[in-house]
Amino acid sequence: MPGLTHLSTTTKCPALTPELQRIQDSHAVLASTGCSAKFCQAGRAVHTDEPRVGENRTLAAVLQEAEEFLRDLHRDGVLPSDDALTARLQHVREEICLGAIDGLSRQDQVQCELGGNWTQTPQELEFGLRRAWRNARKCIMRSHTEELKLCDLRHVNTSAGMARALIDGMVQAFNGGTIQPTVFVFPPRTPNSRGPMIWNHQILAFAGYQTDDGSVLGDPKNVELTNSFIELGWLPPKSRSRWDLLPLVTMAEGDLPVIAELPASLRTLVPIRHPHYGTAFEELDLKWVPFPALTRLGFDIGGVQYTAAPFVGWFMDAEIGVRNLGDTSRYNVLPDVVRVLGLTDGKLEGGVEGFDDLPEYERLMMLSRAQAELNYAVHWSFLRAGVSMSDSMTASTKWIRYDDAFQKKHGYRLPSDPYWLAPPQGSIIPLWHRGAAPNYQPKPLIARHVEDPIKAWGREKDAWSVFTTPCRTLPTRPEAGDATNRMNGRQSASTGLNVRATGRSSVPTRVVPRLQIGVERHITRSQPKPKTKIVVRFCSEGTMAENLAGKLHGRVQEMIKASDHVDLCPRVEPLDNVGASDLTADKIFLLVISSTGQGAIPANGLAFAALCGTLASKAVSDGSESFRFDIFGNGDSRYSTTYNGGASKMAAHLRSVGGVALAGGLFEGDTAAQGLPLSALNAWWDTLKSSLMDVVGKGLQTPSSSGSASSSMGSGTEGVLSDSDTSMLSSRSSVTSLDRFFLRGPELLSHFRDAVLVKTYPAVPLREQGSVRVTLDIGLESYKEMSCIQILPVTSPAKVMRALDALCVKPWTPVELGLDAAKNPSYARFLREYVDLEQPFVGMKWWDQLDVNARKRLDRQTLRARPVLEVLEHLQAQDVLTYARFDDEFQRGLCLDMAVLHPRTYSVASSLRFLCANGTHGSSNKVDVVVKVHPQGRFSSVFLNEASTGACLRYRFVDGHSGDRLRQDTSAALIIVATGAGFGPVRCLLQQRIAVTREHLAAGGSLPSRKSAISLFLGLRRSDVAMTIPVVREASSLNLIDMLSIVPSNENKTRVHDKVMSEKFASHVRRKLFDGLTMVYVCTNLDAAKAIAAAFDVLVGGNEKGMTTPSTAGTTTKKMNKTKMMLGERYIEEVF
Repeated sequence: MPGLTHLSTTTKCPALTPELQRIQDSHAVLASTGCSAKFCQAGRAVHTDEPRVGENRTLAAVLQEAEEFLRDLHRDGVLPSDDALTARLQHVREEICLGAIDGLSRQDQVQCELGGNWTQTPQELEFGLRRAWRNARKCIMRSHTEELKLCDLRHVNTSAGMARALIDGMVQAFNGGTIQPTVFVFPPRTPNSRGPMIWNHQILAFAGYQTDDGSVLGDPKNVELTNSFIELGWLPPKSRSRWDLLPLVTMAEGDLPVIAELPASLRTLVPIRHPHYGTAFEELDLKWVPFPALTRLGFDIGGVQYTAAPFVGWFMDAEIGVRNLGDTSRYNVLPDVVRVLGLTDGKLEGGVEGFDDLPEYERLMMLSRAQAELNYAVHWSFLRAGVSMSDSMTASTKWIRYDDAFQKKHGYRLPSDPYWLAPPQGSIIPLWHRGAAPNYQPKPLIARHVEDPIKAWGREKDAWSVFTTPCRTLPTRPEAGDATNRMNGRQSASTGLNVRATGRSSVPTRVVPRLQIGVERHITRSQPKPKTKIVVRFCSEGTMAENLAGKLHGRVQEMIKASDHVDLCPRVEPLDNVGASDLTADKIFLLVISSTGQGAIPANGLAFAALCGTLASKAVSDGSESFRFDIFGNGDSRYSTTYNGGASKMAAHLRSVGGVALAGGLFEGDTAAQGLPLSALNAWWDTLKSSLMDVVGKGLQTPSSSGSASSSMGSGTEGVLSDSDTSMLSSRSSVTSLDRFFLRGPELLSHFRDAVLVKTYPAVPLREQGSVRVTLDIGLESYKEMSCIQILPVTSPAKVMRALDALCVKPWTPVELGLDAAKNPSYARFLREYVDLEQPFVGMKWWDQLDVNARKRLDRQTLRARPVLEVLEHLQAQDVLTYARFDDEFQRGLCLDMAVLHPRTYSVASSLRFLCANGTHGSSNKVDVVVKVHPQGRFSSVFLNEASTGACLRYRFVDGHSGDRLRQDTSAALIIVATGAGFGPVRCLLQQRIAVTREHLAAGGSLPSRKSAISLFLGLRRSDVAMTIPVVREASSLNLIDMLSIVPSNENKTRVHDKVMSEKFASHVRRKLFDGLTMVYVCTNLDAAKAIAAAFDVLVGGNEKGMTTPSTAGTTTKKMNKTKMMLGERYIEEVF
């Protein structure tokens, strides 16, 4: 009799008797393996008497399987008590009996009472799915059973609904490449019915087309399936290839089949490349789908049969490299790989015409080598693409350890079918040598359907003959961000500028009269002109600005030492030492200004800023001259939204009291590029020298009112920006044309390296708001945890070519920037890395070079508001730009009036230590960045929407201000509050601690104490929550998190700081705040940071609105939070 259920206790294998007996004692229900006392089917891929889903079962059999399953639930604690088990058994028995009907039993082929279904709770169903996977004797990946996720679709009862739900769920399960093993469970079959079914063997599979000569284009395995799809109504691509993905065909119970084309997000294939055989291997044009999605298997759980339960996981490399691509019955590419490897070189001679003529041992050697290299290429390519994959060695080792642990706990091994489990590489894989594993089949189980869905449709379709078409084709929904959506409202530039305006609105300005200082002037024409006095001042919380101001003072002193009409202040002093009487026309102020907090003016400049505000409000015009100034901004571009905010605000204050820019007004230094930004200071000094030389040689001249570079806000008057608009100064009007690009060459871009876009999760076109995780391949470059990355979102090659064509210049022609000849960039590089073609022109000097007729045809105001690229193409369409009309200076002038392309700064969202331990970094290192998506964001929207996998960009790593404090002590207790993209550095920190804990456990250590755990509070958009789950789940399993609250966006406007103060968490948070050890890390926007600090103050008993303390200047006040004061350096706040 087949199956272990009937094994006698008097077996002839005494060594196995105890184990087999324990198996029988532990499993009241064992399905047949297809073997018998006389016949063994171990050598067959599919056994003749294997269990199936989709068959009728007697009432007694269903009751027995349901009871045994519920007892399994009880043994594993899902049903927590004997009373719970008794009550559940009673309810389930009643439900099964109520659904019982008469029918033909498949096992006995007799008419009898068939068992009905019973409704399993989601918890029961997920337990059953995981147990069925554990019992799958043909699967080597069962060590991951507890990671399996249920996608409960039992409410979906139409074919179209099945297709839509499955496609949506598969995108989520793919998880941007970090695959989440998932089962999509549709309604179970009812007695006497086939149940819902899916035609595909795998959802992602290639068509196979039989050609006239008998060969197959595509996958030979799918020829019959492809023909069935075509007969059903599928239209293959007009230009067929061997990589055409088949559509999805779903067929609900009692419904027509539906054909659904897969969306673009599921059609991306992984190109198979080899790191050592470059172009030759690429020419093979090999690729594969990113993940397996099995669909012809069902689940048998507690007597309930789920006939449509697609299963998404990840590939083992040999499935693709050895079998799918290598098998002679499939793509059979090994002979081509042999050729690429050059293994036949020198062998095809002496009458040997081809590979097949070689001796068998030679062919075996070559095919074995090709197989190994192809398998390596597959794994390398998946790693490079950022897609989960296991290798045969790791999978084998994991399975052995998992099985051994199970045997140690239960006294017997898990079921194993050696035909399926042993990887195809043979004896070099440890599992190949493992024998004595029992081959039995417990329930719950995974099994094939008893019916073929295509044959089932063949029997059913006559009943649908009243319909004109036998099936429906479900069109794919357009994905957000596709060409149609992106081009909405935009016409081709060649047809004119009838385009919806996307540029920034003009800056609001007010006319400010020249300042009448409250000091009488008694200068007459006969009096000598007073000496010009140069004043060097600094404004900074630290010493860097003072240091730079000292160096500047020395250079000015050297320059004016031979002058008799220019004085220099004797020393550098804080900016607050400047009074109202100092703001006279004979003064030139050279200032070095840092920023503090959220782009604020440092304390030793606040009194002067207040003075400017007072004077500006009382100013009256007398038409007199005013002082000049120039500022070196000592900023940090890691904080892109507040970069040089203090310097920008001070420039606005100086203009408000009549100050006129000497050179550009504001030159932006960057401490992220250089700790002490001397290179930037040198560049600024070079821009100042010519202006100061005019003063040294001829004395101070009245500023021109003709709109020159000295007067950047217009002719004759000065404008003032509000605080919200001052960030535009540096990029729109503060630096003269050539100066704006000076640092883009050797001083800035030399710090940037090339990176390759690996993937985004989720796909950016599908995300219009929230955050996206971007993965970059950075080669062999390394980085520290909690550091920052600056990304230069270079212009796409297509747009660079369009701009070159419109400018009528050659890509290699250099753009003269005043650098050494070898350092001037080519036009191609300039347009790619130096300027932002998405922004309007910042200057219009080129307009004056146009002839009168051209100006009549063009609207200057319209051109000034449009993006640069659109303007260039419009000029080209109007025949303004030609090779013959202008010399190179006109094109150069156009380029110098373009906006500078600025890098964007983000926190690193991954730990290299973690990635290396996971084996997901491959042969090159990766870095993750969490980016908040802005509709017109230069990187988050424009670049990512235009770029595809493999696109290049430029980057550099810079240390974060709080990096050292957070990464040094990996055992410090933390309270973390983060929102939105602020989860990025939190993810990095969690990955670091996970990696450290894993290493500690591997060395024989124990799990960390909860005393050093993290209390984690996250406020996220609902669409961003899935991004947090994998790392948070693992961190929790390692005792790294003691409290967790994720607050998704909600209608009640509950915010993350509300959760911090909630009854559930308040006492624990308060206790940690007072323990003297816990650090607080807040990463969010400014308003949320204030609310969070106020919430902490409530918990510690402080003033919710903060405490007022005197400032260092003694004239103004600022708000301080009690918690911040109490914790000091242990309170870390990063605001974006």
